[in-house]
Amino acid sequence: MNLDDLKDRVSTELRATWDRIQESAAYNQMRDRYENMTPSMQKLTFYGSIAVGVLIVLSIPYGYFSGSSDAVGEFEGKRMTIRELLKVSREASEVPAIPQAPSIDSLRSTVDSMIHSANLLPEQIKGTQSTTSSAMIPTNLSEGGLQITLAKLNLRQVVDLGYKFSNISPSVKMSDMTMTANREDNRYFDVVYKLVALAVPAAPVIATEPEAPKKGFSRGGRKAAPGSDE
Repeated sequence: MNLDDLKDRVSTELRATWDRIQESAAYNQMRDRYENMTPSMQKLTFYGSIAVGVLIVLSIPYGYFSGSSDAVGEFEGKRMTIRELLKVSREASEVPAIPQAPSIDSLRSTVDSMIHSANLLPEQIKGTQSTTSSAMIPTNLSEGGLQITLAKLNLRQVVDLGYKFSNISPSVKMSDMTMTANREDNRYFDVVYKLVALAVPAAPVIATEPEAPKKGFSRGGRKAAPGSDE
């Protein structure tokens, strides 16, 4: 079918449709009402009909535009979400694994060793005691804590011991440090260090399937029988 035949067919169908509309009772009723109107009302109805027709025609591309705008907004939202997930995944993969915290007894032994290596006098060591709570770390995230009390430290000793205590393990954090001037000699300081062992969950153990036993063969290529000396 060529273009001329298509045009003739469309024109014929439109004329037939228009004839059916003119023959309908609704059209004749509306036509009678229109003819009985005053000239001003006829003009108003005419322009109103044109405006309604224009709105109907424009509503079609507007609907497509609105739908495409919603699709673009949804796409951009999903793209932003994917970018955030990739960023979080990349940052999570870059975070080093934190080892499990040592037990309180092991932590106390390490601290005592550090204090001994600092060559402190006996009267400077006031002792260490276990603690169970910290204002900074919730109880469910802590395995316990240790409070270290030392006296008559010079400023260099305060800094050195604090640095050593805070670097015992990535899972051991210094939650507090209180430093006051010594009452007997204000050139020295009495210091209380508070360490907290974090409750780091153990890494999941991946079960591996046991390897199947290898079948033995004799030197001649034949399968060795059980109990055979071959």
